[in-house]
Amino acid sequence: MTRPPLSVVIPTRDRAGMLDRCLAALRADLDDGDEVIVVDSASRDEAGVADVATRCGARLIRCDRPGASLARNAGWRAARHATVAFVDDDVRVLPGWSAGLLGALDDREVVFVTGRIVVPDDQQAAERPVAVTSRTEPELLHPGVVGDLGASANLAVRRFALVAVDGFDETLGPGTWAASAEDLDLFDRLFREGFLGRFEPAAVAEHDQWRTKPQLVRLDWRYGKGMGVRLARLARWDRPRARKLLREAVLEQGVRPVLDDVRRGYQFGAITVATRTLATVLGVAVGTVRGWASERARGLTK
Repeated sequence: MTRPPLSVVIPTRDRAGMLDRCLAALRADLDDGDEVIVVDSASRDEAGVADVATRCGARLIRCDRPGASLARNAGWRAARHATVAFVDDDVRVLPGWSAGLLGALDDREVVFVTGRIVVPDDQQAAERPVAVTSRTEPELLHPGVVGDLGASANLAVRRFALVAVDGFDETLGPGTWAASAEDLDLFDRLFREGFLGRFEPAAVAEHDQWRTKPQLVRLDWRYGKGMGVRLARLARWDRPRARKLLREAVLEQGVRPVLDDVRRGYQFGAITVATRTLATVLGVAVGTVRGWASERARGLTK
């Protein structure tokens, strides 16, 4: 039985080497009727990105302003098919990835699917793996679910649902002040419209662990800021869930991961551990204040 066609959108900025590896993995898993759209997010090396996209048979779109959410929106709006998948340029899908995503969408109640993200075999000794998925069992995603919902690095959404919520919020995600949480905000708004999602572990992708220790601490700060802005917005229509997620952000994403890293033996000194925790918690606080102020300025708070 022929499966439905898939559009795959990849935002990228000045990482032609990573993009090349990402596209090679996709090529091995996609069918002839699928399409791949590379969105160049204002790369300085425009020619390098274009060369990789052309050589790999991808359609190329150029955005003159950076921003991962802006790039993803440009990609899905140009897509030809009813299902749009998103992967990041530092991600490599594994065999069976597309079948896993589309198989989960056989359930007509499900409008988005997040897949599993793992550490590559040759990077298992990474000091501190980031952007990997803790869930390992299939699960229906709805507003009552907390914890790791998945990420836009490995995601498929029915196009009509993206239209219904106007896609990703372009003030969130890499390339913006908030720098993250654009995928979680998207899930919040899909839930608000009554849509359901699914976590599907059969749709597996590897995430490159390329960040240095200082970059990981800065990432904690960015994650915290994005989470804070997201929570300020979510509080407009679902304050109980926002409060629950705030506790999760501080404890589950701020304090507990650091303690888990120490127990697993990652080589972080006491100062680094404290810095990581402070970066996340302070980021959440600053992001919440800024997000609340932005909502007030727009007249959207109660």
